[in-house]
Amino acid sequence: MPRIIIKNKNIKSPARTSSAARGLSNDNSMKKEYVFPLIVGLIFGVLAMIFWQFTARLNVQNTRLAQLEQITNQNTQSVNDIIAFINQATAGTGTETPAVTD
Repeated sequence: MPRIIIKNKNIKSPARTSSAARGLSNDNSMKKEYVFPLIVGLIFGVLAMIFWQFTARLNVQNTRLAQLEQITNQNTQSVNDIIAFINQATAGTGTETPAVTD
């Protein structure tokens, strides 16, 4: 029995149609599935970097403040020593100058 082949370009095989449609929908859903976690991950990454930067700057300012306090204490001690020296030097001369105080 001879085989009759009908070529019709408008008719597609069911296997080809379903796999093609499924392939397109899977590609779109895969893209949509990865976009939201990517955006959330980027937002969390940016927030983590901002927090890290803030913490680093805060630590630098804390170090500077500690150094400033130390220098201020040294300068205060030096000024107190100078005042004590002036008070001792002027006390023995017998002049009526008032004592220098803090």
